[in-house]
Amino acid sequence: MGRTLTTFTQLVWQEIESLRRYRRALRQEDQQALDALFAAARRHSSAGAYLARETPFEIMLLSMLIEQQKQLVALTRKVADLETRLPADLPARVAS
Repeated sequence: MGRTLTTFTQLVWQEIESLRRYRRALRQEDQQALDALFAAARRHSSAGAYLARETPFEIMLLSMLIEQQKQLVALTRKVADLETRLPADLPARVAS
């Protein structure tokens, strides 16, 4: 019989599990932030399956960066939208 290969999704879960002690040492708010990053890595695991890597950590980091970039773009758009709604003379009133 041939060798059974571990799926990329399983590799991601194993990598997350290997960081369990590190996660536990973090403050609760940092644990929540790390959990959100792990969720981002899992969300992109199907794309990561297209790369043959022994360790999925590089792909996990890239997936996390993609999600962070999407959030940054969304927040930038919201700020720009809010700035267009401000009265034109507001910056002058705030400065004085």
